[in-house]
Amino acid sequence: ALRDPAATLDIVARTEHGSVAQEQRQTILSELKFIDTWLEEWAPEDVKFTLLANPDPAAFSQPEKDYLKALADKIAAAPTEADGEWFHKAIYEFKDQTGMKPQQLFQILYRATIDKESGPRAGWFLSMLPRDWLIERLRIEK
Repeated sequence: ALRDPAATLDIVARTEHGSVAQEQRQTILSELKFIDTWLEEWAPEDVKFTLLANPDPAAFSQPEKDYLKALADKIAAAPTEADGEWFHKAIYEFKDQTGMKPQQLFQILYRATIDKESGPRAGWFLSMLPRDWLIERLRIEK
């Protein structure tokens, strides 16, 4: 949540851990300060990532851009309560439309959001991001 404790709690509240996050709000807020140190000093590289400010449109082929835009359109029409499972299924639905393998679909998505070839579980990751930000990010030509 871009190292914002309140935003972090808001994100957790939208997951299956929402009730625990509410009950343990003060404990979580006091413990969040340790995450930055852990990330900088001890976390393995494969769990470190930051949201990409502006993806380079030239880094994506036209079929990749088309897929990302179609996914953005699907997400824009998604129910507000769409969870990680919904997002995961939405990504897989593009397998047949694009002719791409699921691994390729996920890699394109990670490149557009965190500039890596892999990342956290995509469905839950996307469901936690601010919807407007995500839609804009996937429409990389704008």
